Order: sequence, then C-alpha cells, then structure tokens
Amino acid sequence: MAIKYKWLAGHLREQLPDYTANGIHRLPTEAAISQRYKVSRQTVRQALSVLEQEGLIEKRQGSGSYITGRSRGEDRIDLLLSSDSAYLYPMLLHDIKKTLAAQGFSTTVHITENTFSTEHALLQKILPQPPRALLVEGVKTARTNPNLDLYRKLQKKKCPVLFLQESYPELTNCPCVTMDDFGGGILLTRHLLATGHTRIGAIFPADMRSGLLRCQGMLHALRDTDALPEDSLICWYFSDDPDYGIQKAMQKLISSCTAIVCYNDTIAYALQLPLAIKQQLLAEANVDIRSRLLTRCLEQKIHGRSNACDNPATDDFPPRFSEN
Repeated sequence: MAIKYKWLAGHLREQLPDYTANGIHRLPTEAAISQRYKVSRQTVRQALSVLEQEGLIEKRQGSGSYITGRSRGEDRIDLLLSSDSAYLYPMLLHDIKKTLAAQGFSTTVHITENTFSTEHALLQKILPQPPRALLVEGVKTARTNPNLDLYRKLQKKKCPVLFLQESYPELTNCPCVTMDDFGGGILLTRHLLATGHTRIGAIFPADMRSGLLRCQGMLHALRDTDALPEDSLICWYFSDDPDYGIQKAMQKLISSCTAIVCYNDTIAYALQLPLAIKQQLLAEANVDIRSRLLTRCLEQKIHGRSNACDNPATDDFPPRFSEN
C-alpha cells in the first residue's frame, strides 16, 4: 500500500502542470482517480494528502481538491516595486529580504517602472507558477488599473497579495501596509498653522491615491480654520513626468506662499534650492522612518499580529532628524 500511494502521488504531481496549462484547477474526484488508476479510495486519499502537505493542492470540504499553482517545496515571495534604485528602495529591500529570510523565505524582485504595461508583463510571467505570496507597490493607484483581472487570477490560485503603501481598492481581501496619509496631511498642516503660516501651498501627484489623501488631509485642516487656499496654490504633477510638474509648481508657489506642503522629501529637496531662507519647507516622508515602519509592520503581519500598524506613532512631529 505504501508503494502504491507514493507512486500515485508522484504520477499526480507530474500531471499538475498540464492541468494548470489547460486551465484546469480542480483534480478529478477520488472515485474517478481510483477507477482510472485501479487503486483503492484509501490509496487515493493518502496520495492526495502527500500533495496537500507539499502545498501543491488544497482540499475543500464538499468540493474537491484544487491546484494551488505552487511548486514543490517552494518558499519564494515575489516583490513588485516601482524601482530598486531610488534612494529609498535599497534600504527597504534590505529590511524586507532580511525579515523574510529569517522566516525561511527567498525573494524575487520585479520592477514595474510604475507603468501598467510592465506590471502586466510581469504578472503574466508570474501567473503560471505563483509564489507563496506577492508584495506589491501599486502603479498609479488613482487611475483605473487594467491588470486587476491578473491579480484576481493569482488570488484564485491561493497566492496572497499584500500591498505596500499604494493599493488597488477594487481588490478585496488584500491587506495594505501603509502610512496614514490623510492624518499625516492634517498633522503637517496644523503644525504650519500653529507656527504662524497663513498662505500655504502644496504639490502632490495626481495619479497616486496617497497624494490625493494627503491633499484631503491638508484641506481638512485648513477648512477647520477657514483658511482654504486658492485653487492655484494646490499644484499637481504626474509620475510619468514629475520634473515638468515640479518646475511649474516652483514658478507659482515660491513667490506666493509662506510654506509649501510637499508630497515627499524628494520634492522638498527639489524645491529647497530656490527657496528663500525665511521660507519653511516641510516634507511628509523620511526614508528611514518609512522603511522601518514598513518592515516592522511586515514582521507583525508574518506573525499574525495585524494591529501593529493601525496607529503609527505621530506624537513626535515634526520628526527630528539627526545631523548624519
């Protein structure tokens, strides 16, 4: 009996790629397998249990055995990021890889270049043999994404999707490790108001949900004090051509505002040089804070403590930066 169930498990294992390639995700019933291979139902159950322990199939009560799409013994987690070269990403990648390696996972990094077409090609490449999980930084999340069907196909193959900072709200059951963009916009703007600024401008990305949320937070704080700015003082840029938007914002805001709310510290740096010393420029993001927050939240997600990221510390604001 032991030889038979191991033989059957090996034979069924070899058939899984063919099933997947033909769009078949459910194995035949135990009775059908028993009849086809001339073995007992008990032998079939033992063989299926082997495949289930290897993570190759998933048994669903009353429905049958379904192919997970994973490879035997594979513990790979894939990352879809917009870049791996910008100053933030090396530190973020190092922390994520270190955290996952401690749990026995290998990582493969894919770069979307923040374009839908590249994201589409990468998802098509990943789909035939999905990893254990997929960590994704969303692409232009304020726009309609044409690749949602590919993410849903991965979910059907039991590949969990976890978003980092930017997510697609149309996808359900996909947690997102993110900052409180709306609350951050409120805190930053209240700080500027408390220090005496009365004419506050801003620059945000028009195609990222985080940019929209930070703008909403800023306007919420200004509305509470009846200090809503003129529409022309809220500037927008598109991630495909950020330099053009930043240049236009510089021409408009620097001479008109006492303070400028920037989407992140990269834009703050770009605006800093032409600013007069007396003008105050605050950036919402800090590379070390963001990387460590995402990594700490990721560690908590791995260990099943989902509430660790619900209320990130915001008491120490604005953040204190070391001279280094």
